[in-house]
Amino acid sequence: MARMIFIGLLAFFAIACIGIGFGMYYWMKRTMVDGHPIIDQPVNEQTRTDKMGIGELLVYVSLIVIAALLAISVMQEGGSGSAILAKAILLPAVMALFNARKRTGKAMLALVISFMIALFLMMANLLIGLPQKPPVLTINNVPISVTKTTVTDLLNSGFDIYIKRTDNPDVEYKELISSGSYEKYPANRSVMVEKGIRRSNSSIPYPNIIARNGVILGSMQLYGDEAKDMVLEDCKILSFILDEDCIAIAKENSISYKLNGMDLLSVLKKEKLKKKFGEHLWSVPDNKADMTQMFYGLKWGNNSSYLFWNEYYATICFDKEDHMTFFELFGEIARE
Repeated sequence: MARMIFIGLLAFFAIACIGIGFGMYYWMKRTMVDGHPIIDQPVNEQTRTDKMGIGELLVYVSLIVIAALLAISVMQEGGSGSAILAKAILLPAVMALFNARKRTGKAMLALVISFMIALFLMMANLLIGLPQKPPVLTINNVPISVTKTTVTDLLNSGFDIYIKRTDNPDVEYKELISSGSYEKYPANRSVMVEKGIRRSNSSIPYPNIIARNGVILGSMQLYGDEAKDMVLEDCKILSFILDEDCIAIAKENSISYKLNGMDLLSVLKKEKLKKKFGEHLWSVPDNKADMTQMFYGLKWGNNSSYLFWNEYYATICFDKEDHMTFFELFGEIARE
């Protein structure tokens, strides 16, 4: 229902824009001034009708680009008058190009139509946004993208998948996959994953383990389909988790983890993450003395909050020496 409301609003706005464009066209065709329709009448006092040279055109285009960048900067700052100020910055540059030559009603109509198209695209971006490219987690040079990478992809890359069968809270972390609590998946399409999305919780730790050569590399949640059960091989990675024990094992075995090329096992300074992730870094700790604040939050989202497109989140917890102690990367599947 929510999707239909958004689509309905955009459809209504598109029809309104088309109606305004056609209405203006027919009005300019039928309205006469001195025996000629307004659409053929000059709308400025400029008398030059020659074509612009490349140099002159570049000057006007440069002015528009600079004005557009300033307007975008003003809009990003926010504030009640930011839209009015952005318009005041951009409009003179556009009108300077428009008035550089003699223009008729046709040029004015084209300008209005271009404005309506830009307004529609801005509205669509405001309501729906654009799909985000999923972040890439690399384990020893093997890329993994949540909501994209499947179990088959992992198996083909040489990883082993272990499925939890029984609980044994007394077993050591290093012995999880050899304790009998987990069964190595034989990749024979014999296991089905229930439909729907299920998040990990503390009562069911490590539901699925990914390993290679007997070394645990992390745990993960899988997603098949919203409406039907899915064979495990065809399921996608929904979330990937590294806890403190897994991180310690990774360091002992020289295993590397990188997020979009950044080494997660290196010293994680705030400036380093800001430079790497920019606007995607939404949570930065203010006080290292407070253990509850010692994490970085990352988000790859859009304006519709996974209503139309997938969204991606990452949490990186760290200690007082700026070394990672916990990591989770997960995706929100687009849905209502």
